[in-house]
Amino acid sequence: MNNLKHLDHFFGSRDISLLTDSSALIAHAQHQSINALLINELSCLPANSVCITFSREATESLQQLAAHCQSGQTLYTQAHAFDPSLKSGIYTLDLICSCDYRLAMRKQEQLLSLLDEHHVLRLSGDNTLGTLRIVNEAAPYAMIEEDIQASKGFYIFPLAELLEVHYTHMDPDEPRTFTLDGEFNVSGILYARGYPDPSIAPRLIESLASLAQAVAAHGATAIIVDSQVRSFTVNARDYCTLLTGATGPRGLHLTECAFGVNASIADKIDYRINSQLNEGIEGLHIAVGDGRQGYHIDMLMPGVVATPLG
Repeated sequence: MNNLKHLDHFFGSRDISLLTDSSALIAHAQHQSINALLINELSCLPANSVCITFSREATESLQQLAAHCQSGQTLYTQAHAFDPSLKSGIYTLDLICSCDYRLAMRKQEQLLSLLDEHHVLRLSGDNTLGTLRIVNEAAPYAMIEEDIQASKGFYIFPLAELLEVHYTHMDPDEPRTFTLDGEFNVSGILYARGYPDPSIAPRLIESLASLAQAVAAHGATAIIVDSQVRSFTVNARDYCTLLTGATGPRGLHLTECAFGVNASIADKIDYRINSQLNEGIEGLHIAVGDGRQGYHIDMLMPGVVATPLG
């Protein structure tokens, strides 16, 4: 399979297929000499594949195929949770082809070593200074080489898990895993919902899209106090009210703190596009909302560096 660049190194094979439920993306991929297949026409998963789903039904079909076949190595991303447009799909495919997954996984292991030894970190970057405290002996999550080897040639993994190390606090009744304080420069945001909700007002979705474009154009400043967003400003205008309305019951309490390890996309990233692949950009990202009872909104902070404090 041509034009998948680093993926043949990751899979250890050039026999790789793109799976999707978008006929338009199939046509685009085939024009790029990529072997592309429709998910609903498969009876079993290929030996090596990457998958971009444009609907919840396609994601469920992928999972059913994996359960039925019990074979093959698949990496996937859910475009339907972010932006199911063809433009976004083509952009996502381009980033997938540009990622150096093995390098990212080595950086994950370096970060895991740092986080294992140090539980208070200074976060610094352009117009950024903050402190991250890991609490309750929380363990970070990452998909490392050991996980790939343990799968013995059969897995279906989210692509994003290869490109970040993260802590989550989705359930407010569970103990915190981290505490974050500081002022952060934000280059882009992503907004996603795992499940459709017809009760969401179209005006809210339009407002989030407009905010994403504004952040991409001008940047934003987020002030975090005790793991809660106290201010999120673009051009001196605060958007906390919009974010509160979009994130459901969790409001502006942080649900995720993650370190992206994907340096390969630095010269390709376009923060105007709502693609999950953006969140792996090397640096820091934090999130509000859980994606089920509201949107999950990532705030991307490329270039932020973590160093031990104290």
